[in-house]
Amino acid sequence: MNKYKFLFMLILVLSFSFPSLAEKNKEIQLVDKIVLIINGEPILLSEIELAKLWFKTDDTKKAVEELINLVLVSQQARKLGITVFPDEINEALLKVAKANGFSSLDDFKKKLEKEGIVFSEFRTFVRREILRTKFIQGFVRPKALKGVKEGKIEKVRKVRIIYIDKSKPGYMDKLEQLEKNLTKENFAKMAKKFSDDEFTKDNGGLLGEVRKGELLKILDENIWKHKVGDIFEITGAKGTYFVYIEEEKDIVVPVNEVDEEFMKKLEKEYNLLVKKLRENAYIEYLDPKYKVE
Repeated sequence: MNKYKFLFMLILVLSFSFPSLAEKNKEIQLVDKIVLIINGEPILLSEIELAKLWFKTDDTKKAVEELINLVLVSQQARKLGITVFPDEINEALLKVAKANGFSSLDDFKKKLEKEGIVFSEFRTFVRREILRTKFIQGFVRPKALKGVKEGKIEKVRKVRIIYIDKSKPGYMDKLEQLEKNLTKENFAKMAKKFSDDEFTKDNGGLLGEVRKGELLKILDENIWKHKVGDIFEITGAKGTYFVYIEEEKDIVVPVNEVDEEFMKKLEKEYNLLVKKLRENAYIEYLDPKYKVE
């Protein structure tokens, strides 16, 4: 794996381009089928074709290999309570659209569909890549930083969130109850009861330790302008966030995080993780020609 791939996985997305695949993908969609299942998650033939574009390869086996790794890491991220909000996906998709010369997400979606690429599948790839990026930043990177004694001091904040979706029944009732009753002491309990974010609610809304610039812009700006101990409310396009900044601490990071030594450590930790996930995964190949060792 290229060493710079770890830092910001969406760089891969931003370089996405449109080869002429419309006719080929029309054929694929006519015979679309599940070709493998990864820990219960079905993967379609059309997703493998999209993976070839995503990972920039004509080698089907290589695309399957990369796709399996991406799915396994994103599954592990979800198990650990890492979440991706709809607004984060939309923001990432808009960046991809602009990087490809489109001024709006609608125009980008039309272009994808014209090329025979299913927009919902493309959105799923973006979501998985965001999950992988967050997992690397939140769980792999700290392991690579162990033992670092010299470098710059960086602040991280432990954050809990409650997200309530405007489109779901009971939104206004939840909003009113949270605005009236939410405290530091009951935040975790209220998250389990009210949050519409399935991946953080079971952990009492725990989003984890975050650095400045890692989250959705509307969350990031508010988290770093408030102080530790604050609970505040943010209303977005699709829902409302209640955020609790639980604590803040300093960590030591290398002055240059893309130097050879650090990137080798990061790559080693990531590869060990993927190897372990592969060893414990249940992968069922419904079509043997897509089987990889």
